Amino acid sequence: MILSRPRGINLFSECTVRIYHSLARTDIVYVDATGSVLHGDKSCYAYAIVVRHPNQGNPPLAVASYFAASHNIPSISYFLQSFCHTESTLYRKRSLPKLLMCDGSTALMNAIVLSMFKETFKNYLHRCWLIASGTYTSSFCELPILRLCARHIMKNAKKLVKEW
Repeated sequence: MILSRPRGINLFSECTVRIYHSLARTDIVYVDATGSVLHGDKSCYAYAIVVRHPNQGNPPLAVASYFAASHNIPSISYFLQSFCHTESTLYRKRSLPKLLMCDGSTALMNAIVLSMFKETFKNYLHRCWLIASGTYTSSFCELPILRLCARHIMKNAKKLVKEW
C-alpha cells in the first residue's frame, strides 16, 4: 500500500499477518527502525515487524515493513495500526505479544505503546512502575511488555559518553 499522507509504503500480506498472529502470543516480537537506508541521507526511514521463523534454523522473518519519509509518532503509528487492523479483520481478535522489543527510539516506543498496546505512554510507564515496585494486580501481567534492546542502549550510552 502506497500512502500520500503520511508519505510511505506499507509492505505486508495476509500470509505474513497470519504468521505473526500464530507466533506473537508465545514468542518475542521485534520492531526495528533504521534511518540509514540511503547512504548519507536521513530522509528515508525503514521499519520492520520481525518474528522468529516458524521453522527452526531459518533466519528471522519480517512480517511487515514500512518505508517512510519521516520518523515521528503519527507516521509510525499509522503503519502499526494498519497492520493491527488487518490482523483484527482476519481474526476478529488481535494477538498481543507477551514481549515486544525495540531499539529505544522515543518515537518508536510511543507509537508501539499507542498502536499495539492501546494505552498512552504515561499509563504504560505507570503500569511498569507498579510492576517494578511490586504493587501491581495480576491483570497487569497479562498485558504486553516493551523491552529495549541492550545493544542499542549501550551504543547510545557510548555515544553520549564520547560527546560528554
